[in-house]
Amino acid sequence: MKRGIVLIFLGLILAQAGCGFDKEKGIFMAAGSYGDLAVVVSDLDLRPLANRFLAGLVQEKSFVITPEPTFNADVFGPDKLDLAKGYKNVIFLVQVGQGGKAEKEAQKQISSETWDRLVAGGGGVVQVKDPWSTYQHLVMVVSRDRNNLGSISARNTEKIRDILQNSNRERILRRNRYEGLNTNLVNACLDRLGFFLEIPQEYSQNQLQPDGFPGVEFMRHRPSRGITVSWLDNVNTVKVMADREQLIKMRREMGVKLHNEEILPETFIWSEETFGDQVFTKLEGSWTSNKFSGGGAFWTYFLPAEEQGRVYCLDLLVYAPGMEKMPFFRRMEAVASTFSTTRLR
Repeated sequence: MKRGIVLIFLGLILAQAGCGFDKEKGIFMAAGSYGDLAVVVSDLDLRPLANRFLAGLVQEKSFVITPEPTFNADVFGPDKLDLAKGYKNVIFLVQVGQGGKAEKEAQKQISSETWDRLVAGGGGVVQVKDPWSTYQHLVMVVSRDRNNLGSISARNTEKIRDILQNSNRERILRRNRYEGLNTNLVNACLDRLGFFLEIPQEYSQNQLQPDGFPGVEFMRHRPSRGITVSWLDNVNTVKVMADREQLIKMRREMGVKLHNEEILPETFIWSEETFGDQVFTKLEGSWTSNKFSGGGAFWTYFLPAEEQGRVYCLDLLVYAPGMEKMPFFRRMEAVASTFSTTRLR
């Protein structure tokens, strides 16, 4: 069997929906959460393939003791295509040549030239922005051969996950900008505190440098979500960023001063996160309050600013007992991705 050629078209194809309307007004806005995912198979016999693909695509994040999926996925046959069109994230797994409803819809979403290249080249992956509604994203995996369709989807699982996560972030920011940012806070941070952050309208300043501590906290409620920025001045940024104990100390002091909380070392997970051209050191963990019986999860991002001689600590925190945390952290992470010390994004 001839090996398929994977074609990735990133950001190439524009939406078909919203004809004659300002799409940013959300007239045809997709419903549900940015964690909702519909997977449409062109034939019901492809369900096992879809299940194998989802087993690799959907990861779990732990929030204190409760794991949550990064995506809540539903698989639909071609007869349920209209239901899938209402999801914010949609994946098509299409075996070309069956001529069914899903295949026809997939072909309609892209140019005839692109479709011909996919089919003639052995299949591939293509993405479509706002296919039927605003704030929606479609990824299609296409091949004539069923085995090759499974191979393409398996080889590109991580890439497709990144496409959806990056698109989710971009769509959340689009929506925030349309609904309006808290421009007073955005400008104050830029003019007085030395950093830029796209703070949504729903957030208000809760604390500013309490007792002289270098930090500022933005909050929104129902449930409680906090975005806190603190910093160390006049430091060797390279040395501080290389010292995890120093970073932990920085996060711990911020938690005590602004949140009256303790962080739990046994829950720490370190990683790197890239937003645009900036690489952050990320610390995930759990916190517990010193004021009440409760706690939750936090995500913290550390970033050096060499020109300022400063290291920033950007913290995301949620207190939402009995509720899924991933939807809140996804939206807060989108806000965090706009953080900059050198320029507007």
